[in-house]
Amino acid sequence: MPRPTVPTPAQQNRDAGLSRLRRLTWWTAIGATGLTAVASLIAANTNPGRPAAQAPTAPAASTANSGVSGSGSGSGQGAVNPPAQAPQPNLGNNGPVAVSGGS
Repeated sequence: MPRPTVPTPAQQNRDAGLSRLRRLTWWTAIGATGLTAVASLIAANTNPGRPAAQAPTAPAASTANSGVSGSGSGSGQGAVNPPAQAPQPNLGNNGPVAVSGGS
């Protein structure tokens, strides 16, 4: 039957260092979680966004739009105009193509 060995001072130092490192890791994880919670609370209260009760009201689209608006920068109109022509697929080799993999 093997005898239990007494740890050497080097082993004791190693074990003590690992124990300190384990405690430091736990406290760092707890601190990072706390800081993340605080940052999310600050962000939520700083930039609250728009409440659902104040959603913008879109005007009724009872007439068809015959042209494109002049500004084109979102002038506050609620309706979205469909494109004049559906996008066509590019079947030719008219530009660079990104290829993944291969050799």
